[in-house]
Amino acid sequence: MKVEIYEADPFTQRKGKLLVTLDTHYRFQKGDEIFLEEGGRSVKVRVSYVQVRVKGGGVEQELLVLRL
Repeated sequence: MKVEIYEADPFTQRKGKLLVTLDTHYRFQKGDEIFLEEGGRSVKVRVSYVQVRVKGGGVEQELLVLRL
């Protein structure tokens, strides 16, 4: 499943910068805490919104996350 993780504005919950796109079978849920590690940096985020789309016979997830 294609998963796109976006940083959300902490006050308005608007979708911001795309942080990462990945392919996984894990089903993310609101409240999940994730460590995004890339280029020697680690950022801890919490999922605040999950949207699931069924598109062309496949499933896609869009996550909005807040930095912790």
